[in-house]
Amino acid sequence: MAKHTSPECCIQILVVESTKNAAENLVENFNKAKNSIEKNNVITIEFVKAISQESALDYIENGVLPPAINGKQFKGEYGDVQAVVVNWEACKSMAFIKKMLDIRPNIHFFIITTQQNTYDLYNSNLGNVHFIQKSELANNHQTELQRIVNTFNERRRTPFWTAYREYVEEANYTWHTPGHAGGRSFKNSPYLYPFYEFFGDNVFLGDLSVSVEHLGSLLDSTGYVGMAEVKAARTFNVRKTFFATNGSSNSNKIILQTLLRAGDKAIVDRNCHKSVHYSLIQTQAIPVYINSQFSCRYGIFSPPSIKDIEAAIRANPDVKVVVLTGCTYDGILIPVRKVVEMVKKFNKEKKKNIKVFIDEAWFGYSSFHPYFKEYSAILSGADYVTHSAHKVLSAFSQGSYIHVNDPDFDEDYFREIFHLYTSTSPQYQIIASLGVCSMQMEVEGFKLIGKALQQATRFKEEIRKHLKKIKVLDYSEFQKEFKHLKTYGYGNDPLKVLLDVSQLECDMRDIQQYLQEKGFEVEKTTQEGTILFLFTIGNSTAKEGELFFVLSELEREAKRYDRKLLRTREKFTIPDLNTESLNYFSAAREPVKIEKAVGRLSSFLVTPYPPGIPVLVPGQRITKEHVTYIERQLKDARTIHGCDDGMIFVVKE
Repeated sequence: MAKHTSPECCIQILVVESTKNAAENLVENFNKAKNSIEKNNVITIEFVKAISQESALDYIENGVLPPAINGKQFKGEYGDVQAVVVNWEACKSMAFIKKMLDIRPNIHFFIITTQQNTYDLYNSNLGNVHFIQKSELANNHQTELQRIVNTFNERRRTPFWTAYREYVEEANYTWHTPGHAGGRSFKNSPYLYPFYEFFGDNVFLGDLSVSVEHLGSLLDSTGYVGMAEVKAARTFNVRKTFFATNGSSNSNKIILQTLLRAGDKAIVDRNCHKSVHYSLIQTQAIPVYINSQFSCRYGIFSPPSIKDIEAAIRANPDVKVVVLTGCTYDGILIPVRKVVEMVKKFNKEKKKNIKVFIDEAWFGYSSFHPYFKEYSAILSGADYVTHSAHKVLSAFSQGSYIHVNDPDFDEDYFREIFHLYTSTSPQYQIIASLGVCSMQMEVEGFKLIGKALQQATRFKEEIRKHLKKIKVLDYSEFQKEFKHLKTYGYGNDPLKVLLDVSQLECDMRDIQQYLQEKGFEVEKTTQEGTILFLFTIGNSTAKEGELFFVLSELEREAKRYDRKLLRTREKFTIPDLNTESLNYFSAAREPVKIEKAVGRLSSFLVTPYPPGIPVLVPGQRITKEHVTYIERQLKDARTIHGCDDGMIFVVKE
């Protein structure tokens, strides 16, 4: 197999001047100084020129410059700019800088000015802004260019990963856990060697123990682990970030057990992941559930309405926290900013201190591209946010971020809860992946998300243009199903591509099997005839094209299947979540067939997976509608947690 060549690391610097000659002179001087800097930093430096605010903004956002500066239209690698050097004469005010930072909040700006007193240019709301005295620049282009490169080097620094890799490469003799001693028990075994050979040396050498104090502690955020968390907090623009190695399921539990005590109230939308409900069981808190409508047409849930959230808050002024899902499995975005503003206003009016916790498991890139800015929980001021860094970012499975912006954060109590849920032997590869994942979003998140948006848009356009029976479900279709989405500014994540294949009239199991035989695994299917595809930062144009061709073949081949499933899409209702008490989770229980459960109290959660949204919670009175929905899921061979062989547990009578 040919060895993969490492991609070249390029720092692109946008030079904004008031005239073409000034831009060319500045770039010429920087080019003379760059050779030794490139060699010492193992990078390539590229300069791009702009001579107006409009063209500079267009290039930052779209990678396009007009013909005026280069003789022909210049199309750069979208999102490659890592620093901007701007002459104050071309800038005129900090408003221009703010516009650029609104698009790319992580890049650094270097303002060339003749003003000796740069304090007058200071703006406390703008970070990452530096100043270059024009009089000093004349003979110091190399020094100033190195200063620009230094900010890039700081942004791409990976404290834990760098120290971890260096330690592993030392190949120390281990007299501590784990017992395989750097893989030797695998390597020397005729039975286990194939396992060792498959993964390779570094996986086993890198499987370390907490006995390696040099690297720091995940439990206490010390050493290189703590440095990586601090750097990630800067990247995500929050007060504190904590790495978690047991997925966002555990992260959700850690946050809620930090915030809630027995008897406390929490407003929760029924669209929340089951981990939120388990958190309430563990804390013995009292849930105030908000309805999330279900679409019988597409088999998906909507987020709750803003009106219902506000009504729940006003009816329960003693509530401690509002828990919402920022982005649903299928990509419907709740207007988090409006929720945060509403809660803050209520807190001020009633002298309360309600917190807002947003589960953004499927939306970890929300603050790295202006397209999603209005829906980002962090940018909207939520107190707590969780990101499943492995779902749509580059971390290893189970890698999760806990982000904290709460000014009243009780870190001591949080630490104890963190210890309660976190293993004393965490997976070091997961910790390392969380560090490099945040660094990637820092230096190329905008670029990667921009490319993914382009790919998803192009893919959907080709589906609409060429396929007859496979339909793209646009946000307008969601608005028809869920009327409240037309108000209050709800949105849609284009990277969650939901296709309606119901016109193929095939059994969904046949469709899924067909795709698997072609080498395509999908995120989710529904009995109602929808398939969810995730367009992530790991997609490629070739992968996108292959998916289109396979779907084209599916549309042609579908008529050959014997099993037909004509979808009448009959309407049925799933009752709202409601419970007499979640404490029934610990009550005496007995198993019953699902069809005989009507009228009984559920003992456990009953949760079709995916998407992991409970249809029953402990203490809920089971209705015929519940049974109908569960039976439909079983008929479609759906995995249902809490339902085995058609049996569920109910409270013993």
